[in-house]
This record gives sequence, C-alpha cells and structure tokens, in this order.
Amino acid sequence: MNIIFRPSMAENLSSLSPAASSGVELADSLSERLGLPSNGTALSAARRDKARLSCALTYAGVRSIRQVVSDNAVEIASWKREANFDEIVIKPLNSTGTEDVFFCTTDADIQRALSAIVGKTNRVGALNRFALGQEKINGQQYTVNAISIHGNAFVTEAWTYDTVPIERASSVCSLERLLDGSEPIVQELSDYLERALQALQIAEGPAHAEIIVDHRGPVLVDFGARLQGTMSAKARTMALGHNHMTLTAWCYADPKGFGEYMRLRGPYKRQAHALCVSLISDMGGVVAGYPGLEAIRKLPSFADAIAFVPIGQELVPTIDLASTPGIVYLVNSDLTTLENDYRKLRAMRMDQVFDLVMQDRD
Repeated sequence: MNIIFRPSMAENLSSLSPAASSGVELADSLSERLGLPSNGTALSAARRDKARLSCALTYAGVRSIRQVVSDNAVEIASWKREANFDEIVIKPLNSTGTEDVFFCTTDADIQRALSAIVGKTNRVGALNRFALGQEKINGQQYTVNAISIHGNAFVTEAWTYDTVPIERASSVCSLERLLDGSEPIVQELSDYLERALQALQIAEGPAHAEIIVDHRGPVLVDFGARLQGTMSAKARTMALGHNHMTLTAWCYADPKGFGEYMRLRGPYKRQAHALCVSLISDMGGVVAGYPGLEAIRKLPSFADAIAFVPIGQELVPTIDLASTPGIVYLVNSDLTTLENDYRKLRAMRMDQVFDLVMQDRD
C-alpha cells in the first residue's frame, strides 16, 4: 500500500495516533518516516502481538504472564501439565474484542479452543496460524488509560472491570466502576503501567491497558497503543471533567501546555461516581426498536447509551465484546442513587430493552 503526503500535510501534523489496534503499526511507521514524535517501529509488533508483548515485558524486567505459542493442542496440554496450571487461557495472538478467548481446564477444552482459533481469519483480517496459551491470573481486573508525552506517562482514569463467566468460552465484561485517582490501587496500577509503557517504548500518545492484580501484584493482560474503544466521551467528561479523546487531542495540539498542566495536576480527580454497564443478552432476534431505552434515559443517573445493536440487525446471545448488545453509562454524585439505578437497569430483560422479531430457522 502506497500512501502519499503532500509537504503541506506533513508540516501541519504534530504526531499520528491510531484509532484502532489495526492501525498501530501503520501509525508507528508513518510518524517515524515523517520525523514526527513517534513510538518508533522497533517494538511495533510487540504492541500488537500478545506473545511478543509479554516477551518485551519480561526482557525489561516487568512482570508478565507465562505463556506458550503453538498450533498443536497436545503441545499446549503438555505445557499446562509441566507448569502445573489448573486452568489456562487460550486466545489468538493479535485479535481484538475478546474474540475467541477460552478458559481451559481439560485436554478436551484445549483441543476445542485450538480448533476454533487456528486456521481462522480473525476480525482484524489476520489468519490465526498459532494460538497463545497463558496462565490464568486470578484477581481483580482493571482498565487503565494513559497518555504519554516525550516519554512521560500520565494516567487519565482507572476503572475496576468485572466479568461474568460464559459457558464453554471465557467471560464477558458486565460492569466497570470509576476509581478516584487518589486511591492507593490507582497509584499501584500507575507505577506498573509506567514501567510497562517504557518496556514497550511507548513515548508518545494514548494507551489503553487491561491489568489484573493478584497476590503478586499487577500484571498486564491486554494492551492497545491507542484510545480505548466503545467509550462515551460525554459520560466520562461528566465524571472526570475530561476524557481520553480530548486529552489526546490537547497533547498533540499543544504538547508543552499539556505536559505542564499534567505535571502540575497530579493524580486525576473523580468529580462524580460512574458506572459503565455492559448489557448481556441471553436471547436472539432481529432488533425492531428500543422500547426500554426511554425508561433507561429516565433513570436519574443516566448519562449516555452507546453501541446498541442497530435496528434491522440481529441481537445474539452475548459471548464476547462484539456481541454485547449495548453499553449504558450511569453518572451521579450520590452513590446510593447510582447503585439503585444500576439495580433497576440490570433487572431489565433484553426483550424489555429491545423490540425483537424472531427469525425462522429453516
């Protein structure tokens, strides 16, 4: 693919950042060639390939997940036994949105995961030639967003990340809860993420990390050298006074001013309590409307609703991020009201939220 820039275009650019994981390597290459502030191409592959990512962390002395890469179920099962793991996670090397992530305890589970992954073209258009087996980390999961400028990383927000198990697969996100920047766990996450960003040579631009904290401390389980996806800028601004997108734009438009502000600011401050609620479907049908959305919007804590299945498309049972039927943000300075609204939202069935037309299965 040839990309041609007019000189005037390059002169007006301060940096380049991808909007999705599939653009990470291209953004690294273009920014490096144009002489813009760049993360460089030396570790581009490690920012996309989950196995190489762990290797980069290990090489830098940062805690990473023990792993094996193979296209052979017997080999992965043997590694699991030798490592004495009760359960492992098997996933593609470079997919997104929790696609084809499996929790495996038996040899049959491993074989089923390899059969689903190897040889499949994943959602980013890459052929899965191998699968990644990793130890399963048991602890609290968090999502953490950051922005780096000239090698200095600033955490912009951290959320707890709760999941529910999915039979014969892995789990799906059910709820994220915004933490205040002054909480000790946020400092622990920030310290670890800063070391991870250095290991991956992330010196410029946004980053989105998923980190689990167990009895040994934090460990990176997924990473994107980009903005967080499926994010409501409106709701996050209501809760934080800023959001990852506008801060990234500021970083590129006025690097000096942004850096000075972030250094003086210290840890971010939560201005209101916030929940990011992922709807979970246990049914299917073609979406004809959203009769329950009006009731959701009347909740005192309602802030935004995003990523709802479009009218005319099919609602399916939730098995991963891509099949999540919708996301609702609740924001309120009163925690009791927020929790009450969350319970009301979670009590709604999907056929109350969506008007579903059943399809004939001939």
